[in-house]
Amino acid sequence: MGLGVLEDKHLSRVPGTALLTDVIGSDSYHRHGELNTSALRHGKGKDSDVVLVPQPSRSPNDPLNWPLWKKDLMLFLICIDTAVVGAWGPMISPGFVEMATQFGVSYNKLNGDLGYGILVIGISCFFTNSMAVVWGRRPVFLLGNLLLFISSIGGFYSHSFSSLLGFRLVGCIGMSPFEVLVTTTIADIYFVHQRGVRLAAWGLCLSIGVGGGTIISGYIIEGLGWNWTYGICAIVFGVWIVVLFFFCPETAYRRDDILNTDLGTGENKADHLVEDNIPKTGAKSELPGDENVEVEIEVIERATIDNTWSEKKHTYWQELKIFHGRVSDDPFWKVLTRPLLMLIFPQVLFSFFAYGLTTSWLVVVGSVLAQLFTAPPYNFTVSGVGLVSIASLVGAIVGAFISGPIADWIIKTMSRRNGGIYEPEFRLVLVAITFLLGGMSFFGFGWSLQKQDPWIAPVIFYGLQYFSVGFMTIAVYGYLTDCHRDKAPEAFAAINLRNIYSFGMNYFISDWISSQGPKEVFCIIGGIHVFICLCAIPMYIFGKRCRSWTSRVKVFEKVMRA
Repeated sequence: MGLGVLEDKHLSRVPGTALLTDVIGSDSYHRHGELNTSALRHGKGKDSDVVLVPQPSRSPNDPLNWPLWKKDLMLFLICIDTAVVGAWGPMISPGFVEMATQFGVSYNKLNGDLGYGILVIGISCFFTNSMAVVWGRRPVFLLGNLLLFISSIGGFYSHSFSSLLGFRLVGCIGMSPFEVLVTTTIADIYFVHQRGVRLAAWGLCLSIGVGGGTIISGYIIEGLGWNWTYGICAIVFGVWIVVLFFFCPETAYRRDDILNTDLGTGENKADHLVEDNIPKTGAKSELPGDENVEVEIEVIERATIDNTWSEKKHTYWQELKIFHGRVSDDPFWKVLTRPLLMLIFPQVLFSFFAYGLTTSWLVVVGSVLAQLFTAPPYNFTVSGVGLVSIASLVGAIVGAFISGPIADWIIKTMSRRNGGIYEPEFRLVLVAITFLLGGMSFFGFGWSLQKQDPWIAPVIFYGLQYFSVGFMTIAVYGYLTDCHRDKAPEAFAAINLRNIYSFGMNYFISDWISSQGPKEVFCIIGGIHVFICLCAIPMYIFGKRCRSWTSRVKVFEKVMRA
């Protein structure tokens, strides 16, 4: 048992499990027990004992081989775009009361009908994800920005509720790539031990957009009118289409399967490698999993020999091509249906409930802020409702700066204590923070509103929601990426079916609060949240066996090959 994770009895190499750390001996060779692991490529500096997972190829065009500044610059630009996309969705919510009067509809109808956009995001994720898997990430990002640009112009010139709703639904299609492809891009260009901080950066920018956008939009709506929120976004998206075109190249890359040391080989391939009598690089040791590591090193050595600079480096102008051909041989319709089929995987199903339902609460709470704070005893103005989001902004920023470094530190520390072997379940340790603080935030938010406490009390609990859910986001996305990196876009599309749940909740949450009161509503939400977090315990313990099960049972194999 590796730090509480039950060992599997069926496969010699379970997908997701990988050698992450070793030691440097007195002879300057990297070793895992008595095994010489110097053939594997390692990190630098303080991470010199960290084995790079996955192993990069010898091609200069492999995104894993890009200089770190290039990766970080690209991610920074995408994250800025993500922040604006995050703001685009809820930015008009501070003006819902005013808009309902202008269009002659009830608050609940306005909130519910605009909530159809959440449903559109959930459905369109399947299509944009499939396009990215088959034809690459770059064209889909550019298409998403183009649709948001067009819809923002349309929203600016809309003077009826039907036209606003129509353009908004077009924009929601453009939002869908940012639900799944940013985390996929992180998996494309970063190694396992680098992903935590980057996932936190993405989550931070998304939260800044959602929280900070409503702060700014409250003043825009109050001073210029709600149409100008779309006008400003149209300007930003127009500029960012150009920025993405020139500075964000394609990240999907086909490398030799034997370099993917985190995907597992299964018994058959391992046996095949042994039968090939490939020369060994070191003696066996008695540490758990060393037999697997030995096979891994053999394959990597062969890979580095076969792939040493086998292609010329692309020029900058070649990287600007929007299409680089198909990046997957799978038929489009099979990729389209795969996310639904992947919901039968225990890892994906757990992630769907853990991430999907938890983050859905944030969407729901954000949609009713105007209802809660414009009424007595608070009587906030439109801009005052927007200022409530300062709490979510602060919570998200503090949470990101803490959760990202902690996430990477945890997996490296636990791997070292586990004999150098990394298990994706180590990511789930972060859920403990969400369990404690997240439950407290939902219970406290509803209770303080019911008791009509001073405004500072529910606002603090609102900020605590964003702080705690950030840890869940990193834990789940990191866990799912490490379990199914080769099918990460499909897995992320599957868990983003939570948008359908968000749509349903968004449609009746206003009436529910009006009839039952905020205390009962948010105590129920808090109870569900606590239960979901507790489900991480059996997932941590039995996760490795689940990964083994889904990689060797025929029905799951068919899904992965579908």
